[in-house]
Amino acid sequence: MAPICLIEALPSGGWRVNDSALCILKNVQQPVQVIAIFGPKGTGKSFLMNKIAETQQGFRLSLPGGPCTEGIWMLCFPHPSLKEHHLVLLDIEGFDTEKGDKRKEIKLFILAVLLSNVFIYNTQGGVTQEELQKLIYVKELPHLVKAASDEETNTCLLASLLPHFIWCSRDTILDLNMGEEILTPEDYLNDVLNARQGAESSVCWINKLFLQPRLYDICEPCPTARFVNLDSLPEDQLAFLFKKQVQTLKEYIFNKGTKTITGGEKATGQMLACLVESLTSSLSEGDVVPLDKVFERVAWKEGSKKPDSPDCSFPCSNFTEGNTLAHPVVSTTRDRKQEFGEEIKCVGPSQYSPKFERVVVQQSGKPTSSTRTRKQLSVNMEKPICLIENSASGDLHVNQKALEILSEVQQPVIVVAIVGLYRTGKSYLMNKLARKQKGFSLGSTVESHTKGIWMWCVPHPIKQDHTLVLLDTEGLGDVNKGDEKNDCWIFALAVLLSSMFVYNSMGTIDQNALDKLHYVTELTECIKVKSCNSKDEDDSFHFSRFFPAFVWTVRDFILELKLDGHPITENEYLEHALQLRPGYGAKVQKYNFPRQCIRSYFPSRKCFVFERPVSCVEKLRKLEEVSENELETSFVKQAKEFCHYVFETAKTKTLHGGHNVTGTLLGNLAVTYVDAIRSGAVPCLENAVVALAQIENSAAVRQAHEHYMKEMERLVKFPTATIEEFSELHAVCGKEAIQVFMNRSFKDDDRTHQGELMRVINLSYENFRQKNEQESANLCTKVITDVSKTLEERITMGYYSKSGGYRCFIEDQEKMIKDYKASIVKGIKLEDVLNDFLKEKEIIAQTILLADNTLTEKEKQIEAERIKAEATQQEMKVMEKNQEALQQMVVDQERSYQENVQQLMEKMEVDRGKLLEEQKRVLAQKLKEQETLLKSGFDEQADRMEAQIRDLRRDLDQTQSSSWLSDALDALGTVATCFLPGIVGKGIGLATKLFSRLF
Repeated sequence: MAPICLIEALPSGGWRVNDSALCILKNVQQPVQVIAIFGPKGTGKSFLMNKIAETQQGFRLSLPGGPCTEGIWMLCFPHPSLKEHHLVLLDIEGFDTEKGDKRKEIKLFILAVLLSNVFIYNTQGGVTQEELQKLIYVKELPHLVKAASDEETNTCLLASLLPHFIWCSRDTILDLNMGEEILTPEDYLNDVLNARQGAESSVCWINKLFLQPRLYDICEPCPTARFVNLDSLPEDQLAFLFKKQVQTLKEYIFNKGTKTITGGEKATGQMLACLVESLTSSLSEGDVVPLDKVFERVAWKEGSKKPDSPDCSFPCSNFTEGNTLAHPVVSTTRDRKQEFGEEIKCVGPSQYSPKFERVVVQQSGKPTSSTRTRKQLSVNMEKPICLIENSASGDLHVNQKALEILSEVQQPVIVVAIVGLYRTGKSYLMNKLARKQKGFSLGSTVESHTKGIWMWCVPHPIKQDHTLVLLDTEGLGDVNKGDEKNDCWIFALAVLLSSMFVYNSMGTIDQNALDKLHYVTELTECIKVKSCNSKDEDDSFHFSRFFPAFVWTVRDFILELKLDGHPITENEYLEHALQLRPGYGAKVQKYNFPRQCIRSYFPSRKCFVFERPVSCVEKLRKLEEVSENELETSFVKQAKEFCHYVFETAKTKTLHGGHNVTGTLLGNLAVTYVDAIRSGAVPCLENAVVALAQIENSAAVRQAHEHYMKEMERLVKFPTATIEEFSELHAVCGKEAIQVFMNRSFKDDDRTHQGELMRVINLSYENFRQKNEQESANLCTKVITDVSKTLEERITMGYYSKSGGYRCFIEDQEKMIKDYKASIVKGIKLEDVLNDFLKEKEIIAQTILLADNTLTEKEKQIEAERIKAEATQQEMKVMEKNQEALQQMVVDQERSYQENVQQLMEKMEVDRGKLLEEQKRVLAQKLKEQETLLKSGFDEQADRMEAQIRDLRRDLDQTQSSSWLSDALDALGTVATCFLPGIVGKGIGLATKLFSRLF
């Protein structure tokens, strides 16, 4: 295809998108790679893009002093090296450093970097800081493109979204010789970027915003033909070095993969078209581009438009149909080197929520089943994979491949994590839970073998539609590592991610064992519950609401389970070890502190003791090769009891309030907590829930809207016979979409996301309604054209221009109307099309009437009055039909809203039940602990717990009160006034507020 203008600037300062270019993109359903080039005028940008496209006649070249490219031009064709992909080249109008319109140029720069996944900065004149400083627009980028309200967070998020940066220095040959050392172009560029510069210089911002920029020097294409139009120059006359350098550049670019939208989702041409429309719309509306709004527009536009829609029927035989994305794709923010102070801070919601697109799953494009249920995907891994990597320097990173695996797990997860000192047999115990002989790697030396946190996802052996996620952690206390703080973070992450926490130790539970469990006493330094609390404020009494069940496994246990000569159970053994000592001295407090933490932080506790699995030391070193028949019978029995307990009692991982965690959410949790740790902050449980709610609720809106669109396209046979039929199908699909949203969303306290779903469904409903009317009009027009052929032919032949011709005309027209109505039993636009047809024939009828000399003037006058009356009557029918359609639209909106209210009430009742269960469990635990303290004579500690118990009872009473539901309905009524149009929204919103007062 030939280049076509994609975006042009208007004199008013706005932007106009070329519909023909959009139609080309909308016909491309394959993933696209987007390359944009930007730089000063007259630096050969168009010529370089033509070489990348391997075409002699592509973008129009400009001669010195001649006209240059204006706006943004596009070239789109099948990718030369990536199968089932398209390549989109964007040639951007060059900027003028002295006389240019800076307001226009900055917006062109924004469009270039946000539309592309490879950005080429093209210059002439050498590789110097002066040439980079010309890119002044990069300094304005963080101020004009907003991904977050916080400045630092916004910069980091932009860095994760911006394309690969390539600096092409044209007509240049770098001198890379530095004495005996030869530099690479990357070294040369680093020297330029890292030279002294101002904090607000263009070079500084390039360093901040673009990760790993690359430099390519490209010599003159033909030194002997500088003033010749290069597009007419034969290929064999181009310099050999120039062709080689361009080829090297192309190979690098083509290896950079496809353009992605948020969350790593591969962008098709259709999605790119939506992004173009959204960005230009935002730039026309104001100077600041809100990325969240841009991507929201892309989400619903992409879901509501299809390549075969009437406005995108651009024929293009060169385009090959590609497959839509069939597997989930997950992305994380790119790693950046940052320096942080030593002060520990608690991350607030504003710092979490901008990352809501960090892990987003794109579901398969297959239509959803009409059974109203969404198939939940499970994963059965053959072997474990590292989830959280722990580098030699102690830096934690979430493994991208592990996140991709978790993103495929759409079932609720039960997460069991094991922690303990190194060389205590943790991995072997986890293999037992996986019911495998081998899996988590076992070490046989004195060094810690497992590094970081490893993950193994397997189907739960008992609970259907659940996935068991096993987390094996790096051994604590490794003398070679010597980093206590790093061990604390591993311990804290295991607690935060699991629903059952297993602490594994050797020998007995004595003071030495509890001393080694000092990590539990440091959890207050590693975990915060509420963001509003100060660093020194202790909110650890809330831990039991969030923390997992605690299981202590004691390995190589050789003692007899007896106390004062009487047999005791394993649990009694643990409770005895956790008993407090009376007194107030420093030694007593040191003795009691770890015991108090275990008793207070975890909602339940359990103990298992294991004898040595084999007596032979050699077999012990190679335990994973020892068959079960060779193991000690007592160990086999104990291991089975342990596994049975875990399978039966380990609960689904939930967030505060009882919302089930899926694999996708677990991946988000891991990224959220690790990001907080790496930034020097303390992971905050409350803010993590807020951040995950943003992620999940945004995904729930997209998924629900997608379900509505697919079901409407599947069920509605356009045009429908009646308005009522269309409305009923809309009601069914809308109800299912709300159910999809309710099943996935949580903590949408202000009902913003539910309101957004109402908005996008209402917009799609309006689009479908208009399509239904248009299809009905098209069908009726075709029918009336067919049945009126005889009438039209006779009019054309002058058949009615005779005596008695008017009576013949009326008879033929009435027969035609009868045939028309008989052909269309029912049709939404039947009367409209008939009315338009009769209007067209009014003048012809009057002409025939006046020419018919068989009629008297009185008869003609009477007939004219009859024609006028019938026309008025027909107009009234059309008005009635239109009024019925308008009333039905109001009914549909009211019914849709009431369905939202009904399902919200049902969901709130379920959520309230889960929260009540959680609150009652925590209250029961605290009351039991208080009773134990009183029986043991610790009256003062029991009194201190009284305040906590009062707070818990107050929360319980508040949850049981009717205001809980009333507040939710009030919030929904408020958003309804914003998202439902006109009086309908206001009326419904007011009605809901009045309705909520009844509770």
